[in-house]
Amino acid sequence: MRLTLLKQRAVIIFWLMSMAGLLPLIYVLDPPRNITFSSLFTVSIVFILTAIFSFKVKGTDIIVLQGIGLATFLIFGLFIETLLTQLCIITYLLFQRVGKSDFYRIPVNLTMFLFVSISSGCAYYALGGQAVTGARNVLALHLWPIIAFYIAAYLSNSLLLLVIRRGLLNQQVVLKLFDRDSAWELVITALMLPLGIAFYLMYTTRGWEGMMMIAIPMVTLSVIMRQINNSQELVHFLQNVNHLGQQLTEELSVNRVFDHLFAQMPAMMTTADYLYVVLYTEPEHPKLVRLYRKNQESDFVPFQQEADISMNVYQEAKTVTESGEVCAKYPFLDAVSKGQARSYLSVPMMHRGQVIGVLTIASHINRAFTKANKIGIEIVADFLAIGLENAKNFEIRKKESEHCPLTDLFNYRYMMKMIHQMVHDPSLEVFSIVMIDIDNFKRINDRFGHQNGNAILIGVANRLRKTIGERGIAVRYGGEEFTVLLPEIDSGQCFSIAELIRRAVATEPFMIFNEEDNRYDKIHVTISLGTATAPVDGTDPSELIYNADHAMYKGAKQQGKNRVARYF
Repeated sequence: MRLTLLKQRAVIIFWLMSMAGLLPLIYVLDPPRNITFSSLFTVSIVFILTAIFSFKVKGTDIIVLQGIGLATFLIFGLFIETLLTQLCIITYLLFQRVGKSDFYRIPVNLTMFLFVSISSGCAYYALGGQAVTGARNVLALHLWPIIAFYIAAYLSNSLLLLVIRRGLLNQQVVLKLFDRDSAWELVITALMLPLGIAFYLMYTTRGWEGMMMIAIPMVTLSVIMRQINNSQELVHFLQNVNHLGQQLTEELSVNRVFDHLFAQMPAMMTTADYLYVVLYTEPEHPKLVRLYRKNQESDFVPFQQEADISMNVYQEAKTVTESGEVCAKYPFLDAVSKGQARSYLSVPMMHRGQVIGVLTIASHINRAFTKANKIGIEIVADFLAIGLENAKNFEIRKKESEHCPLTDLFNYRYMMKMIHQMVHDPSLEVFSIVMIDIDNFKRINDRFGHQNGNAILIGVANRLRKTIGERGIAVRYGGEEFTVLLPEIDSGQCFSIAELIRRAVATEPFMIFNEEDNRYDKIHVTISLGTATAPVDGTDPSELIYNADHAMYKGAKQQGKNRVARYF
């Protein structure tokens, strides 16, 4: 969750005022001691390396800060410990690639750790701790004040996190001293106690060289743990990629394929502020099909391929990633992100050696995407291409199996499936069927030819579709016969709709092409219609169709055509 600009400015001002007001006070109450250039330089380097090579355990960030923090406090005093802790947190957050929109995290964390340092130091002195110099064994140290130092750090850190989340970020959270994260914090705090004491004792016995004897293996261990952690994160990321890929390829709807992608990708790629797909199935007319913005802004930005990186990716069929001032190069990304994008990853969607689209992810953060991200997103893009092609082919086959290729109306097979569904739908109390036959169609075919006959069939289908709209389902039953299914329409309403259909066909002439005279002519066409309604006129699908057909022939055809007849 991001802060408003007013809150961000307030946070920065509060941190600056806290530093300006409290640092001089800390300097007076606990002034620096034992200061030498070599020792202070060594400790500063250890702080920085500790921040750079942080690692995760069970999702919790581990910075060996409290260990060297205690040693620094005992050696140099609270003032130096506070300054170096601030340096460590700044280094850590910068290496976490905090973006411009999340920059407020730096003053928030610096303020929090400023008060953690103060509370720890106060707890140490409150329990009788003193500024020790030259202690060469554990017994010479004040252990209870040291324990209080760590407990105060843990409690103040937990309390301040609660205040920040509830008061600043407006999150609904409660203080839990013994949840999973808290348990790990307690374990880490317990482990840091002997490490901090060891740091101090090595300094007092061997000087800054002694501190380096612990710092080097500690940093080395942090590097090893970081590599192990990165490997675990990569495995977890690729597992998520594989899971998403399976879902994409299993879907049989193009919309559902995109729904899965845009529902899960932002969670997988937490640094992604923008995500969009451009399809190149028609290379001369690429189409932006989906656009995700983390800030949920809805400003419409018309897509132009010349203004976007996707055109280059499509033409070269290669992944492109870049950081820095990328907006100036690509106006579409500039407009979508309002100039905030600082890095992007644009990946071709390959299918059978051809680029069918481009998947682009952008972030407010510089260098937001790692090599692992690049590999993973390339896999997702290929899965997406396969999933889209599979879903597209299925939809085409489904449409072909359920539609008349001439009129594009539903066909007999689809009609029977829908009638069976309506018959067995307990929530549907009534539905009607209209059977339609074009009058004198054989004469039209014989006189004007089958091509013009097909044109009449298409014209009748178009008027049928336009007349019923969303109220029913238009079907080409076969030959010159059509059917309309009308859910939740009773007998009287059905008759009125059938009459509207009859008028729509009869009142306006149809255009046919006269080959002999090389011109278009107008002819009038009429239809005969019969209706039946379930359940009063039958409950079996075949029975309903027969009754509506019977009404059409007996009540309309044999009574002069161009009329509607109801089954009795």
